[in-house]
Amino acid sequence: VALGTFGCAQQTLLRVSKVDAHPYAPTTAVELLRHAPSRPYQVLAVIHAEAPAGTAPAQVLSAIQRKAASLGGDAVILVDHSRRTTQSLQFNPAGGQYQNLPSQIVPDYTATVIRWSDAKVSPGS
Repeated sequence: VALGTFGCAQQTLLRVSKVDAHPYAPTTAVELLRHAPSRPYQVLAVIHAEAPAGTAPAQVLSAIQRKAASLGGDAVILVDHSRRTTQSLQFNPAGGQYQNLPSQIVPDYTATVIRWSDAKVSPGS
């Protein structure tokens, strides 16, 4: 299991569980899929990615794509577990007043990293 953080102000936590121990050359483009494809593939790893409330989902998805590319993945099958926080009221001691905090999305994804089985690239290349 590998841990990593990517991003600017908001930190994205990635937990990687490798399924295939063979090393593959990094890829340059990783497709984001919402369902398992009909095309033959092999599973390389499973990535769990989460970030604090308010982090843009696109930032988290980009971190998943970068990690999948570094593992030699051609695509990831995404499962979105993201949730929305409830609106809340918070006391602001600087102004002595309460302020409304809007609800925010808490990004949370599981991504299965796959490599096309019909690819003509051998392991380690």
